[in-house]
Amino acid sequence: ENIVDIRMVAKAGNEKTIEKMNERMEKRISKRLGNYIFGTGKQTLEEVIGYLLYMRKKTIAVAESCTGGFISHRLTNVPGSSNYFLGSVVAYSDRIKRERLGVKKTTLEKYGAVSEKAAEEMAKAAKKLTRSDFGLGITGIAGPPGATKEKPIGLVYIALAYKDKVETREFKFRGEREVIKAKAANAALDMVRRHLLK
Repeated sequence: ENIVDIRMVAKAGNEKTIEKMNERMEKRISKRLGNYIFGTGKQTLEEVIGYLLYMRKKTIAVAESCTGGFISHRLTNVPGSSNYFLGSVVAYSDRIKRERLGVKKTTLEKYGAVSEKAAEEMAKAAKKLTRSDFGLGITGIAGPPGATKEKPIGLVYIALAYKDKVETREFKFRGEREVIKAKAANAALDMVRRHLLK
């Protein structure tokens, strides 16, 4: 799922020495990895994002395609998420992308549903529909069908709309369908987290 857990194990004569050793190692790891670290203990990515949104008094909405509502599911697993999560649209088909999100027909015809442009329009629509501070749009190919040479399985576009700007990224994930969906959701959530840390 493109998330790595780091566990520290120390051996010493007493507990106080072990604590000091762990503290030193934690500082070294934090210095090396910087904001690649999103939490400690049993913190989840969605809990960290929830905390950051809540503390900054910001709200978010999501327009999902390839993840099929998985991002929204994870965000709403956090108690109190109604304080910052306003809603989502799972726009799996092109028709729903057009009718519910207002993705332009010309965008779908010229660039395709799996494109940077489509992700941008989805993110903007999520923000506009809910009047949220952030709109997150995600579209991609989880496979196995639907892939082409130009657009292989695992190709995902994620867009984050805020104020009058849109930040978009392209990802290429490997793995089975469920793995690609999980990786895409993690990448989308991490994109939000990194933006909130700026």
